[in-house]
Amino acid sequence: MHIPESQRGKLGARSLVCTFIGFTSQRKAYKLVHHPSRRFIESRDVVFNEGGPAPRFERITIEHNCAPNSATTGPNPLPRPPSLPPQPAPPQPQVPSQASQPIAPPIPPELPAPTVTTVRPKRNVCVPVRDDDPCYNVSSYKLRPRTAEHTSVARTDSASEPKTYAEAMARPDAAMWEAACEEERKSFEAMEVFKVVPRPDHKKVVGSKWVYCEKRGPNGSIQKYKARVVTQGFTQVEGIDFDETFAPVAKLSSLRAILALATKLDLEVHQMDVKSTYLNGELEEEIYMEPPPGFGIPEGMVLKLNKAVYGTKQGGRVWYKNVKAELESMGYTRTEADHAVFVCYRDGIISIIILYVDDFTLVCEDIEVILRDKEALKKAYNMTDLGKLTYILGIHVKRDRKAGRIELSQQRYIEEILERYGKANIRLINTPALTNEHLTKLTSPEIDVKSYQRALGAIMYPMLSTHPDIAYAVGALGRHAATPGEEHQRTLD
Repeated sequence: MHIPESQRGKLGARSLVCTFIGFTSQRKAYKLVHHPSRRFIESRDVVFNEGGPAPRFERITIEHNCAPNSATTGPNPLPRPPSLPPQPAPPQPQVPSQASQPIAPPIPPELPAPTVTTVRPKRNVCVPVRDDDPCYNVSSYKLRPRTAEHTSVARTDSASEPKTYAEAMARPDAAMWEAACEEERKSFEAMEVFKVVPRPDHKKVVGSKWVYCEKRGPNGSIQKYKARVVTQGFTQVEGIDFDETFAPVAKLSSLRAILALATKLDLEVHQMDVKSTYLNGELEEEIYMEPPPGFGIPEGMVLKLNKAVYGTKQGGRVWYKNVKAELESMGYTRTEADHAVFVCYRDGIISIIILYVDDFTLVCEDIEVILRDKEALKKAYNMTDLGKLTYILGIHVKRDRKAGRIELSQQRYIEEILERYGKANIRLINTPALTNEHLTKLTSPEIDVKSYQRALGAIMYPMLSTHPDIAYAVGALGRHAATPGEEHQRTLD
């Protein structure tokens, strides 16, 4: 940008290097910014550098009708910029003299811009940490010697459930597990989950296995033997075997709030369960799976999946998209606060459906509306009607409608956790945390990290579900999960 003689001294700079940011709205001029002085400038006499391998400069002059102070704004003098190297300029066309051009009406001078004082934010400078610092070696995945506590925990978790198909068939209750496996095989065939094809040459074939579970009631008795075929989804390749994987489930806070609302308004609360949930979602990707034991698939043949199977990366997402479309066809609308809570208004009656994977909780003041929704869901999916809500997500629900009271309990789960860690006979205290206890941050762990994290994670579920009173204690102990010590273990105990 050229500086007029009236705006510079005898030894002052004749031009400034600025950045073009647009055109002025009040007159014919360019709007520029001068970075060294942090000032905005309006001028008609500029030379543009278009860049490229060899800099090219093009002189552009807009008709001169500016006021004496139109080159710059602000009272401060402009600093001297570095001079530009001389460049051969192409011959310029003859510019008519100013006398022969029409004179535009004078423009009133602009008010000087206020001086802006910039203060750079202060940053906390941290001392660099060496690459071999011990803090980088702390990991919960390091192999550590298995202690007696590890052995007892593993034995408690898996003593009653088989791990393989062969083990299930060799147990005294093999008939029950065989019936559960047969039910799963029939579900696969009825829903046309797979197609038997020869093993492809240039396609990834994911593995499969049986997973067995004993579903128990609030009193700990076995209610059902459940067997499920799952894929080894960890072998799937992102971008080829799957894309997006996120699928929402109902928040525990939403469940508590709606149950409290149902108790206050004396609403009906029922529950349903979907059988073979993921098998209802259709896959868009081409996925091949190894046949699990007991399916009787010939050698050299594999299963090409048409539907999502438990264990696939995108299984939860395709199921959610399927059930969302079904609920919307029934007149329900997804809430924005919780995408797993659906609401419907019909004839002045509101009905709510809470979705947690395969568990449906139906809430409405009219029992006929709930029965109508149950029939609609049974037509779409293979559903089990569980009647009034009594047990969901490991939470025992006890309701007294006459007294307007509802109770949520995880007594059985908490007793199992205490038994697992040898705390069944501990003495109770009135406060959820020890008083006057100040935990110290350590640089290296003093105890087994994995055992500490396992115990801390076990009490996080009651904290989120039914015991918010221990949230502070769990949060304080969680800050030391990477480097726990004897003091933290004693507080956790």
